[in-house]
Amino acid sequence: MRNIFNVIIEAIYWIGIFLSPTLLLGAVAIGIYFSNEDNLWISVILLFTGIVIGIIFAERIRRKYGCSYYMAKILSTPDIDGDTSSSEK
Repeated sequence: MRNIFNVIIEAIYWIGIFLSPTLLLGAVAIGIYFSNEDNLWISVILLFTGIVIGIIFAERIRRKYGCSYYMAKILSTPDIDGDTSSSEK
């Protein structure tokens, strides 16, 4: 049961990491498409590039650090948690 929970958490964090560049380039692609509908091919290429970059980025992080460890480092708040070891002296 614990292993299934860990796999689900890792998958959720992987998807979150994957969506970061995908949504960014997807928004640019939508902006380009709505500015000129003749540029559909540029929008499709940008969206495909965002998907590929998202997969590469998420897999690199998963293999090097682990998705949950990486997200924990990003989402941590040591200034609120009381960890003053890295603050000014």
